[in-house]
Amino acid sequence: MNRIVWLGLGFLCAMGLALPAQALDGDRFEFRLHGALLGDVTFFNTTPRLQAVTQSKPGTQTNLDQNDHLWVSGQTRGMVHWFKNYAATFRSEARPNGVKSYRVTAVDADVPEVRHIEFPLAAGSTPFVIDFSDRTHPLPLKIDPTLDRDRIDPLSVLQNLLHQLDRAQTCDAVYRVYDGKRRYTVLTQERSTAPTMRDQNIDAAERAMPETVPQLIQCQVTLQTQTKHQAGERAAQPAGFWPFKKQEQTMTIEFKRHPEGYRFSSFDINSPLGTIKGRPAP
Repeated sequence: MNRIVWLGLGFLCAMGLALPAQALDGDRFEFRLHGALLGDVTFFNTTPRLQAVTQSKPGTQTNLDQNDHLWVSGQTRGMVHWFKNYAATFRSEARPNGVKSYRVTAVDADVPEVRHIEFPLAAGSTPFVIDFSDRTHPLPLKIDPTLDRDRIDPLSVLQNLLHQLDRAQTCDAVYRVYDGKRRYTVLTQERSTAPTMRDQNIDAAERAMPETVPQLIQCQVTLQTQTKHQAGERAAQPAGFWPFKKQEQTMTIEFKRHPEGYRFSSFDINSPLGTIKGRPAP
């Protein structure tokens, strides 16, 4: 059970590191299963919002400047902490040299873990593993020039999703991901939208936004791991943030519109034990 509970939060969780001043205003969520606290996750989004975005094919790296970052931090809590003591920091940062830098600093059962992978933004490029240390994997998954061409890091999926919502108010896309331990495909699809609510509780900046911009957008996120027939090797294990049965690799993320752009509002993660619900921390 501890594996099921924790890994459901794996790609969202982390421990706190020193953050730049502009990242201190994060969105913190508590994740619970049937009311029991499992952990908390905070998103530090320093991505410039509501600016012109260069058009790119869905599923590829968007043309971003060096200030485009997404950092995620959190930890296990409650009874889960005693079974799975895990904390990590995930960072995805655009660099001036034309690469996306993906770093993971974690502690798993008191064992330090590190991942540093660079993803060139040029079309046709493959990731490059700079540093890798993991409690359960002695070596990183070997880069394949064919399978791993144009793959992106896990946090870039969320970044691209936020950019797409701000630009077109939709989340339909396909992303091919490499995280150092696994390769997989993430499908994102719009489930529902809620119309703009014009009431006395919204501020002047939000009131000035177009009536056609939805107040809420729900996106279904589905992860597909490669089979041995697709990859020419043994079937991949479920990806780090998806421990559940293959037929249940889905999550619903709700985004709420703010004057500066859409932000995470809630998470519903499917699991064999029920729905893990991520809601804003009080």
